[in-house]
Amino acid sequence: MTIRIPCGADGDLVTDAEKRLSRPETIDNVTIDELDSIEPQLSATHITVEITVLWATAIGEEEVRDRLAGVSGLESVRRIA
Repeated sequence: MTIRIPCGADGDLVTDAEKRLSRPETIDNVTIDELDSIEPQLSATHITVEITVLWATAIGEEEVRDRLAGVSGLESVRRIA
């Protein structure tokens, strides 16, 4: 997935991305497994990461996308496996 991290954000890019991805109440736990790319922009940095997201119950791909839609700065989701 690609997430937008504003310039001047606290902490490093990976930590900030994990915080942003963990904010929605519907997400139980997030781990960034791999940082694939970093693209500095004028007012933010776009990072592409591979993540593991845990929920208390099993859910389908469409519901995963719905829950991730609430993440501030989320630009795209490439694949859900």
